[in-house]
Parts: sequence; structure tokens; C-alpha cells
Amino acid sequence: MPAQADQNGMFIQGMTRPDELMQFIQTRFPEKEIQTAYAQLLEQVKVYAKEEKTTPLRAFWKFLDHAYQKKAPPLQCQRGCAHCCHTGVTLTQMEWDGILKLVQEKGIDLEEIIERSQRTIKKVRGVLDSKKDLDQVDWHNVVINQPCPFLGEDQACMIYEDRPLDCRLVVSFLDVCESKKLEYAQRGVVVEEAVGSTVIAKLQHDQTPKFKRRKFHGTQPLRLFQHWLILWQEKKKKKR
Repeated sequence: MPAQADQNGMFIQGMTRPDELMQFIQTRFPEKEIQTAYAQLLEQVKVYAKEEKTTPLRAFWKFLDHAYQKKAPPLQCQRGCAHCCHTGVTLTQMEWDGILKLVQEKGIDLEEIIERSQRTIKKVRGVLDSKKDLDQVDWHNVVINQPCPFLGEDQACMIYEDRPLDCRLVVSFLDVCESKKLEYAQRGVVVEEAVGSTVIAKLQHDQTPKFKRRKFHGTQPLRLFQHWLILWQEKKKKKR
């Protein structure tokens, strides 16, 4: 299926290759605008986080939400429309740490989350235990059409306030999606979205102790929710 787009963004249903979104973004936003947005957003996030005594990541979420409210049509997404919550969600260490903070604040039992997500966790663990080149694995296909571990029984996100960028960039303006084909879901809508992953990567890089830092290349490793849960459980076992 050829890629499809309108004045708002590119329809997810029409995306057939991972590089198509980047090609679309480069067409929609000039390189100078992307670079300017990155530099300004990074500085604004750091200043806001310091002034409001919040984490840089939570500050970034506020700026991203504001960008959608100011520059995009009204969202049609609503509580309970969870078709986009049945795919693989990848996130950085910084995003996972933010979720762990929220989990503690809300008293969410991660062991319970792991227990009810065994179907996909076992699949991910199986790949991790194999001799495959993990960089070549299509992780989304490992858990496709399965509910996110943090999707509640009421079809609402349990960690909505600190959901990762991967979730925040699936938006719908025309109507509510009626299937996992995500008929109306789009990406590439605002320039803040285009630079979001790089901003998060830089924030994570800057908060890493200097003796552990490597040269910044604009990205940070991504892992599925299920992988982070496996690592969390293994770390907890070692502490016992």
C-alpha cells in the first residue's frame, strides 16, 4: 500500500517502510526549521524543569501536548479507544525511569502487570534467549495484535500521564479508529514530534554521569515494554 498523507500528517495505515515517516517529515518541515525547533525545545524544557522543579521528561511532555493543542486540529482520540494499544511499544531508559516513578506514585503492582502479560513476555524472552542478532529483530512483530502490558481492563492506559513518545505520536483528527488497522491514526503532524526522539535522547545523555557518557549520536537504545519488565524483574530478584 502506498503511503498516504493529508495536511495534518501521514496515515499510519499507509506507512509501509520505517523510513517513510522520516522522508515525509523532511518534506513537510525544512531542515532549518527542524534544527531550530530542536535547539529551542531542548533549552525551553531544561529551563521549565528547573523552574517548576519537575523532571526534564515531564517538562517535555507538557511542551509536546501544548504543541498539539496550539498547532493541530482537535484530537478525536478518547478514553477507551485502544486499538493503537495492541502493538509493540518501544521506549528509552529515560522514559522507562519516568514510568517507574509514576508506578510508585500510583501504587501500581508491576508483578501483577508481568503476570497478566506472560503471553508477550514469554515471546520476548524467547527471542532474547535465542542466538539471533537482536538488532535485526522486528520487535513490533513479536508482540503485534497483543495488548500493551499497561492497558487496563477498562481499555484505558494505566500510565497515561507518563506514556512514552511512541504512544504520544499516534494521533487521530478525522475520526476514532474502528480497528487495529488504525484507519485515522497519523504521525508527522507537528515539528516538535519530528525532533522529539532526539530531544529525549539528548536529555538522557546529559543526565548520564560524565564518566559513563559516550559521544552523543542523536539516539538512545530502545526496548519494548516487555523487555523493560523482564529487566526490572531480574534486577529485583538479584536484590533478594
